[in-house]
Amino acid sequence: MHRGPKRKLPVIWTAEELTALFAAVERTSAVGKRDYAILLLACRLGMRASDIRTLCLEDIHWEHTRLDFTQEKTGRHVVLPLPTEVGEAVIAYLREGRPQSHHREVFLCHTAPFAPFGHENRLHRILNDYRERAGIYWKPGQAHGMHSLRHTFATHMQAATVPLETIASLLGHQCLESTRIYTQIDLTALRQVALDPEEVTYDR
Repeated sequence: MHRGPKRKLPVIWTAEELTALFAAVERTSAVGKRDYAILLLACRLGMRASDIRTLCLEDIHWEHTRLDFTQEKTGRHVVLPLPTEVGEAVIAYLREGRPQSHHREVFLCHTAPFAPFGHENRLHRILNDYRERAGIYWKPGQAHGMHSLRHTFATHMQAATVPLETIASLLGHQCLESTRIYTQIDLTALRQVALDPEEVTYDR
């Protein structure tokens, strides 16, 4: 039976590449503060670009150090822990970078009229800009958009021997089969990400 072409998985970022990516962000500017927080949400929490784009101020529960929102793609309610590193980056943007606006979305475009990102914006340009600044390049045809950071997040979880059920919960998957797609990697790739389990924040 014909099953169609095999699904192409995004690239997996190594720990060294992620370090270089974040180092390429100039965090003294308002745009840099915004972009740094966006990249952290994708990398440290595995959030989709659509959910970062639509994240609202009321979705951040500072007193409980968590994010509480409904995924745009699935309509599923998700609660994620808010690691200190990510929380501090978001606070820095809100206090020192975000333009004054009546919009409730956390992240805004920094050109007038300072509106939220458009519905079709996948934030790929933000990631690609800093990737190039960091001197990170991959083979032609490899998928390396924002979704690759979500895929890398799941891979890091697997490398830290986090249960598949926990990974599914953090990604907002209802079906474990969907999560298994994210963790279909070879041992060589798994060794490359080699993240210290103590650096991974998740709820048991």
